[in-house]
Amino acid sequence: MAHKYFLTSLDGDTATVAGREAKHLVKVMRLREGDRVILTDKTGYDYDAVAQTVTDGEILFKVSGKRKNAAEPKSELTVFMALPKRDKLEFITQKMCELGAKEIVPFVSEYCVAQKSKRDESKTARLQKISDEATKQCGRSAPMTVRQTKTFKEILPMLARFDKVILLYEHGAEPFSQIDFSFCKKAALIVGSEGGFSQREADRLVRQGAVNTVLGARILRCETARVAGATLMMYALGEFE
Repeated sequence: MAHKYFLTSLDGDTATVAGREAKHLVKVMRLREGDRVILTDKTGYDYDAVAQTVTDGEILFKVSGKRKNAAEPKSELTVFMALPKRDKLEFITQKMCELGAKEIVPFVSEYCVAQKSKRDESKTARLQKISDEATKQCGRSAPMTVRQTKTFKEILPMLARFDKVILLYEHGAEPFSQIDFSFCKKAALIVGSEGGFSQREADRLVRQGAVNTVLGARILRCETARVAGATLMMYALGEFE
């Protein structure tokens, strides 16, 4: 698969790539005038383009074709993840983007070791950069959005906008295989941290409409549960066909 790059602006058949993306193309990829690349606009479209004018800070391309990005999911999956330890955050962000999630919402639950801090803004920016890079690597057009860290209470009203909300919980009552995803276009997956959820939290999520679900008899690590859960969700939504 050809490398993809985010365009900065598009005017008719002229596309501009500026800033850090332009520097990467020039310094790392050794782009020259006449080289062909695929540009993406972060909204679901890809463009075939040829470099016309190349400088360190800005590159002008002539666009020769536009097409709908085939790798963008038709369904929307939001992953609510109770904050894991720092060393797992980047891996989870990357994999959720690769699997097709639309957004990821970190939040603090009762058993989280990690907590909200003054560094959350810079941490979110770092995770968004990882999502952007994963977007290009896996062939998508629109990067998965990484939200600012929420409290448990703050995520509860957010669940009302989804057609289906799945809570992965070791004491879940309903097997995933028995859940009906018919007519579901907007889905949410809620996964706990290393310590899981308290019974009180699980009950509150169920009262908000979440389906209390279990993935078999084995207890999965939080990073494994996220990958397994997102994979099953995207399959159930028809995204692996």
